[in-house]
Amino acid sequence: MLGKILLILGILGMLLGGAVLVVSALLPVLTDGRTSTDEALLGIIPGALLLMGSFILAVAGLVVVIMKRKKKVVVAS
Repeated sequence: MLGKILLILGILGMLLGGAVLVVSALLPVLTDGRTSTDEALLGIIPGALLLMGSFILAVAGLVVVIMKRKKKVVVAS
């Protein structure tokens, strides 16, 4: 159960981090220069950190889920 929760939280975090990263990266282009790249970095850096942290969390959840499945197969045999 813990593995599934970690996996779901990781996937949701990756979606959120990716959305923040993309929107912040496109902000200077979409506002025709009214937003500088330095100001956009205030959203790009946290978005990238959230994306990387959530990826690690999703991988950890996936490993837990796979390990539990392998244990169930061995016990059932």
